[in-house]
Amino acid sequence: MNSTQLNLTRAQRIEQIIKQRKAFSAKIQGDKAALEARKSALVNLKKHREELLARGLDSISAQRLGDIDFSLLDKIDTLLMSVQQLCDRALRDTLNIAVIGYARQGKSRLLRSLTGLNNTVIPDGGEGYCTGTLSKIRHEDGLQEARAKVEFYSWHDFRDQILSPYYQTLNLDFLPISIDEFSQNPPPALPSDKRDSEIDKARYGHLRKDYYSNLQKYRHLLGKPPVNIIEKQIREYVTQDTKDGTGEKIANYLAVKEVEISCSFPADDIGKVMLIDLPGLGDTNLIDAERLIKTLKEEADFILFVRRPEANAVWGEAHIKLYQTAREALGDLPLSRCCFMVLNRTKEGTEGGDNSYRCQKLQAELKETPIRVERCAIADCSDPEEANIQILEPILNYLVEKIEDIDREYAHACQKRLELLQQEIRVELDKAEKALAQYGDSDLLFEQLFEQFWKELTNDLENLLAYFSEHRHDKDVEFEERVKQAIADCREDTGIPVNIKQIAERRNLFGSYNTAYNEYLHEIRTHFLQHFLALDSGMQLSLENRKILVVKALKPRLDGLADIEGTEFLRVITAKLPENATNLKLGFQTLSQFNVTWAGRIQRQVRENLEKLRPDANPVPFSDVALDELKLDAKLPTQEELILTALKKLHKEAADKSEQALHQVLCEPSLDAYFMVEEFVDRVLRAKGVQLEWRIFLRKVSSQVWSEFKEMEKRTKLQQIWQQLVVTAKEVNG
Repeated sequence: MNSTQLNLTRAQRIEQIIKQRKAFSAKIQGDKAALEARKSALVNLKKHREELLARGLDSISAQRLGDIDFSLLDKIDTLLMSVQQLCDRALRDTLNIAVIGYARQGKSRLLRSLTGLNNTVIPDGGEGYCTGTLSKIRHEDGLQEARAKVEFYSWHDFRDQILSPYYQTLNLDFLPISIDEFSQNPPPALPSDKRDSEIDKARYGHLRKDYYSNLQKYRHLLGKPPVNIIEKQIREYVTQDTKDGTGEKIANYLAVKEVEISCSFPADDIGKVMLIDLPGLGDTNLIDAERLIKTLKEEADFILFVRRPEANAVWGEAHIKLYQTAREALGDLPLSRCCFMVLNRTKEGTEGGDNSYRCQKLQAELKETPIRVERCAIADCSDPEEANIQILEPILNYLVEKIEDIDREYAHACQKRLELLQQEIRVELDKAEKALAQYGDSDLLFEQLFEQFWKELTNDLENLLAYFSEHRHDKDVEFEERVKQAIADCREDTGIPVNIKQIAERRNLFGSYNTAYNEYLHEIRTHFLQHFLALDSGMQLSLENRKILVVKALKPRLDGLADIEGTEFLRVITAKLPENATNLKLGFQTLSQFNVTWAGRIQRQVRENLEKLRPDANPVPFSDVALDELKLDAKLPTQEELILTALKKLHKEAADKSEQALHQVLCEPSLDAYFMVEEFVDRVLRAKGVQLEWRIFLRKVSSQVWSEFKEMEKRTKLQQIWQQLVVTAKEVNG
């Protein structure tokens, strides 16, 4: 402290501190703006990353983008809150002392002693009622009577800050959207899993009995602009007292967000100081704890813990928890350097009796707890002189001496966090700078896509070949059905004369039974064979169906080269393959043109069984053997009957033998298909140098095969945008 400061009064010194704080706020505002710029740059970068990932990237670029840790945005938000608190602290025109403690500890009596206000303005539990809202008491020289400004909740804030904590904690459904909805629909019944909890039932009672049942008494205040009131009106907004002794409780406080009271403190040389009176903790009212944390975060420069030691008092869990809550609420602000503990000493004849010994005992034991305070004072909170000398005077003197150091320590902690965050951002931006290094690299992209293409192609074709190999000895079901149909048609449609009359007419035409018989053999034989000619096209179709299975394995990867279905796809690809792709072209060409001459094979099998249907091989059936086979005892057959019987017999024998012969080749379509596919797979996968042929061919048609190459120009633009966003983020990060 310099010599000029030594000559200042305490009030002047506090004024000077406040001015210096406001001057310091400019730097804080600059830090905040820089932090917001970093956030904006990272948000833009993250948004662009999501767009890139949604478009689809190569795996390496996608992984690199995914590795960028944008959870830094949450850290920025947290630090922005701290910087905002530091900024608000610097811009305040008072030094704020928050007085906190559990209910009925003497907190309100202490405030009355320090401010000179009466118990209607600052009520306590001793009178049967107590304060119900947040009060700020500002010292202002020369005021003869207190005055106040009352700020009310809007419906939106009331719903989110008051009702919502109850609905969430108690697991109640249907948080009301509007005030009318809340008025017309009481809170739903307490869930069954909450009904055995006394605490939950008490909390539900607050919600139902206080906020819902009294709604018509205070709803007119929700959303109302702030009002200025005189001292005698203050109790109507801060207490739960009855109105004019009628027994009807005042409920206005339920709509009050805060009350700022101005009065002249009785002590001298106070300066611009504000006491913040928070409702006593310990009740099941959820709002007080939430309000405590919010107020300490946003408005406290100094904290005064108040406790009245009771019989057998110890530093228990509740008091340690209250201290930890305050420490967490203050964040970087060093709580141990900006708080006092007040042990409220009571006298004989008052509630609790003389507790001096208990106060001294707790004062001595405090150092053995996690609670760390700058000073632990013992004072009678109801005695104004003692309260001012033992509590207010030491606090004000301490603030004058130490608040600047505390502010600097607080600012330094925020600055360290800012620097650490800046370094973390730098690390992530370095990742971002390299993330798309290969995104626009067509050579690298081709190698990656070709590697995937080759892996999938070989896998699918090998699996397909394995399938054909496994079933190469299976009967071809379609072929078998066609053979059965051909045999059935052959037996049904024989070409044999219907009756002997036709045979007689034919004999008369030629003038010879021999000639007629031989003529019928030629006709029946050729008619017989025509039923099997259709097997050629049917079997070729069966083979085509197997080619289609190969096409299905190829088409997903080469679809862009030929927008056509079926085996025609093979012909188109064959035409597109360059002449120097020897193995590939031969493989596709062979598969496309592969054709089994089923007609020749089938006709051979059938014709070998038609020998007896040739005239030279079968004489006219007029022998005794033929007569014996007719087994006719009544009369001898005519020559016409002998011819008809012989023709039917020969046709049946030919049909039976042909059926047996064709059954021997039912597996051959499956076997041919296997050899056909094996030949193709050998040519396009296993031949020497064939992978290079694929690589050269696909490089020329890459934009037709892979959509990624169609997007290459767009990729380049997106990459440029990304890099510019990274550059901008690096510039604002520094």
